[in-house]
Order: sequence, then structure tokens, then C-alpha cells
Amino acid sequence: MHTTPTDSDLVQQAQDGRTEAFSVLVDRYRQKVFQTCMGFLHNGDDAEDLTQEVFVKAWNALSSFDGRAAFSTWLYRIAVNKAINKTRKNKLRSFTGIIDEVTESGYADEDAEINLMRREQREQIKSAVNRLKSRQKKAFVLFYYQELSLAEVADVLEMSPKATESLIFRARKRLQGWLSR
Repeated sequence: MHTTPTDSDLVQQAQDGRTEAFSVLVDRYRQKVFQTCMGFLHNGDDAEDLTQEVFVKAWNALSSFDGRAAFSTWLYRIAVNKAINKTRKNKLRSFTGIIDEVTESGYADEDAEINLMRREQREQIKSAVNRLKSRQKKAFVLFYYQELSLAEVADVLEMSPKATESLIFRARKRLQGWLSR
């Protein structure tokens, strides 16, 4: 009977130099890391490039992974930090991309005025999320875009679940205030 190796088993094998074990981890987490990057960058090409950078950094830093946190939590921390740095460096290009492509192709048959209204709403939401304080934005993106549990977001941000819940609540309230104007 064939059992699926745990993340811990794969990390240990990868730390011992077995690249195929790390490839399994990449396959296991590639989509989640990409979605995390998209939550910050909102550009498919940039998120794909950053996803690759995250895994290169994870491979290079694997010897420092001590197993105190889950591998996925450690990986999300790398992804969030790299995404925040990328957004800081590239403010002008953030928040464009796949959301527009998906939404526009989904409503191609509708009237141009409705498309314009939807595009304007998306831009307002993107702009509002970009205005959040850094920690609020991280928590909001991980919770709503990435759909991590409160406990997982707390692990990634190295905060208590209660503080994380409060952060997400404040982010949501700020967004509601800005968007209701």
C-alpha cells in the first residue's frame, strides 16, 4: 500500500539533498502560493514570477527550516513578505490582471455600460484594499483571497488568533467605510 509522504518527511528528504522530494512540495503548494501572490499583486505574470522566486528562496533557505511551524506556514510567510516587497517596489502596476480578464470575459455579451460599472467597482475595491495598513492588508488577503482559516492567518503573521481576528475586522470596517462613500 502506497502512503502519501507528509510535508515533514518531504522536507527532511529535501534537506538531505533529494530534489525530487522538494519537487513534490512545489507541486503540493504551487497553486496556493500563486493565489497568495495574486492576492497582493493582482497580475498573473507578476504572481507567476514571484511564485517561482518564493520556491527558489524556500529551496535556498530550506536548511534553516526548523519545523517549529508547519512547512506551509513557513512558505506562506516567504510568499507574503516577497509579495509585500514586490508591491512596494512596483506600486504603479499592482492590482491589475486576472480579476479583470475573468470578469470581462464572463460578461462579454452584456451591455458596455454594465461592463464599465463593474470595472469601476473593481478598481474602487482594488484601490481601497491597497490603502489598508500593511498588516491589515496581509491579514485581509490571506483570509479572504487565500481563504486561510483564522488560525492559519495567525500562524503566518505570527500573531494570536484574537489579534488576527481584530485585524481582519478592522480591515473590513475600513473597506466598508471607504467603499460606502
